[in-house]
Amino acid sequence: MDRNSPQSILRYGMSLERDGYRFYTQAAGRAVGERGKAMFRDLAAQEEQHLRLLLAEYRSLDEGRGWLPYHEAMRLSFPLDPANPDLPGEEPQGPLPVFTPDRQPSLQGDLAAIEFGMETEQLSQEVYAGAAQATADPNAHSALKFLVGQEEEHYRLLQNTHDYLSRNNTWWDSEEKPFFTG
Repeated sequence: MDRNSPQSILRYGMSLERDGYRFYTQAAGRAVGERGKAMFRDLAAQEEQHLRLLLAEYRSLDEGRGWLPYHEAMRLSFPLDPANPDLPGEEPQGPLPVFTPDRQPSLQGDLAAIEFGMETEQLSQEVYAGAAQATADPNAHSALKFLVGQEEEHYRLLQNTHDYLSRNNTWWDSEEKPFFTG
């Protein structure tokens, strides 16, 4: 299959989103603050939705129906295990590294996870932006631009969180702590 074909680009995106889901799920389990856990869980849920969108588009193309309007593709319901999906096509080379067994949960670990997340979001954004620019299909362009916007939002969230944690060395400041501890 041509590496620049729509199916190849969608397949690469599916791998990125699957790996993003796995990564954010693991990061949520290892984060030292409840706010961090919640943020990573939310990002994992969004990666699952992106994976569903890409898979629906791939299936539509594979069946010869062309690109679906992305709102329509996102409404399709089908069983999916986002951590271990049965994805069509060939797996791209080079899995994304996440955590090593000897890395203990810590704020420094949370910062490293955020940095890795930022790199992954930027890579995903670049893949989708390049594909959007290269397509003449309006449904493909809309779907890919939607994903570009999503990845940009994730990047901004992670960057802002990284900046806050780096300055304050905590997931909350002293004024906020009583709110989170009840």
